[in-house]
Amino acid sequence: MSIFVVAGTTGHVGSVIAGELLAKGHKVRAIVRNVEKAKALAGRGADLLAGELSDVAFLTGALKGADGAFLLLPPPAPDATDVRALQDRLAQAETDAVQKSGIRHVVVLSSWGAEKAAGTGPIVGLHVLEELLKKTPVVSTFLRAGSFTENLLHMRGAAEHQGILPNFFPPEYKLATIATRDIAAAAVRALLSPPTKTEVVYVIGTHEYNAIDQAAYLSKKLGKEIKLVNLPASAASGAIQKGGMGASMADLMQEMYEGALKGLLTVEAGHRVEKGTTTLEQALDPYFAK
Repeated sequence: MSIFVVAGTTGHVGSVIAGELLAKGHKVRAIVRNVEKAKALAGRGADLLAGELSDVAFLTGALKGADGAFLLLPPPAPDATDVRALQDRLAQAETDAVQKSGIRHVVVLSSWGAEKAAGTGPIVGLHVLEELLKKTPVVSTFLRAGSFTENLLHMRGAAEHQGILPNFFPPEYKLATIATRDIAAAAVRALLSPPTKTEVVYVIGTHEYNAIDQAAYLSKKLGKEIKLVNLPASAASGAIQKGGMGASMADLMQEMYEGALKGLLTVEAGHRVEKGTTTLEQALDPYFAK
């Protein structure tokens, strides 16, 4: 039995990682902000550790004695005024804790485009985290994932109530979406079979989907026509802010959309690629069955 630390255990990826490790007989220290939301994991045997990833002393203690850990940069509060500064502080805190704890291997949820130092919006924060960890003696596995298939669920409200799917890419622009369960599976594989040196692993989905495909899927599941509302990437920040997000994150999201259209979010040559097995339908159908 090994001991693993898993951050984000109330999210789509971390919850599956923790569950799979527990099912395989390993001990899991689940880092949570809200213990109530993680009671199901506790019932399965996980040790719940309530704290913040930005707290170096807390995270160092959580990591000590563990065989491996899954880390990520959690999304900031919607009204955060300087998202990039928050990301950089969190990246430094996680790196400091990793070094101080003596842990040997960490798996980090990263993203396509993380090799770029600018032009990719919030993904730049992951670039900073990768670069900081590379300077330590700790072996890291950077899982660079594409767009989450489940991100489409954020648009469910607009689809249900307004009959629209807002879209900031050309309608035919295809995204290599990846189901979060496939990201989790890749993370578990990396934790159980750690590499001998730091590596980058790309995880991609079974298919590429464009907004036309997504609108057709929503139309089928909701039983009515969902119309695409195509906006230029340059309009993304304003539209996102109208939806309730603060200007800092909205501006970064626009930069990410614009960066994608410039070809900045691609698979960097020379790294291993793992392909998931979950289609859009398999990932999202359960949410519409509830």
